[in-house]
Amino acid sequence: MTISKRSFLIHISLLGSLWSFGQGFSDNDYQFLLHLEFISAYDEGVFWLEQKELVLGRTDTTAFHLGMFEYFRKNRASSIRFFEDVTRSNLNFWNISRFYSGLQYAYLGDYAKANQVLMQTDSLSELHAELRKLSLAGLSLLDHNFERFESFQTSFDPNYYQLVDHQQALLDTYHVMRDRKAKSPVIAGVLSAIIPGGGKFYLGKIGQGTMSLMTSTIFALQAYEGYRKDGPKSASFIVFGSIFSIFYVANIWGSVVAVKVENVNFNKTNHDAILLHMHIPIRLLCK
Repeated sequence: MTISKRSFLIHISLLGSLWSFGQGFSDNDYQFLLHLEFISAYDEGVFWLEQKELVLGRTDTTAFHLGMFEYFRKNRASSIRFFEDVTRSNLNFWNISRFYSGLQYAYLGDYAKANQVLMQTDSLSELHAELRKLSLAGLSLLDHNFERFESFQTSFDPNYYQLVDHQQALLDTYHVMRDRKAKSPVIAGVLSAIIPGGGKFYLGKIGQGTMSLMTSTIFALQAYEGYRKDGPKSASFIVFGSIFSIFYVANIWGSVVAVKVENVNFNKTNHDAILLHMHIPIRLLCK
């Protein structure tokens, strides 16, 4: 289906449904929204709902579905704004919007707000109460609050097959994060200053550390040999001494940067895994 045909279909459906829209969505309206979602016509879905609002004004139904389409478009801030317009008068929409808002805030790195929104869920089924617990545990891990994670994890219910794999994945990630001793850029720099390549050895990069040590030693020996033979004005001493100095400083700085990059990559890998295991069950259970 081309864009023009899709747009035509949207406008025809809109004109046909406005006559009987009243205060809610007809079955045909819901089916049409599901169709737009199925074909990933998210832009058209937003347009269609905005036209509905010209007739109805903002309702829980339009706010919720606009939030979902913006979620599909990965417009996180916009999605949150629509979800926040959903009221408690429709408890199903309210609870689902809290789960998705909490997830969006987690992706944006606002863990305090995500926690606040998730705690607004109300009158949950036992399964969805367990989903909230999983989500709050994930937020605790994202915030590196291991004690709070443990308080949720110890009461995980393993009897929900929809959640058990994600519970275990969060627990595994918790052990990895808790047991890792973060490397210090300062220590890496100091070790490289004492022994060229020392920072790389500290990182466990034995091959790179050995190469740095050997290269620095070669330049240092060449500089020393030039100095020993011809004194400080020796061209050999000046050239190899300069190369050694540059390499020495670069090695220190490189070790500092390498530690910072490793720490960032470690955190990103684990944060991505946590978000994934928060995201999948919300998509599965919040419909």
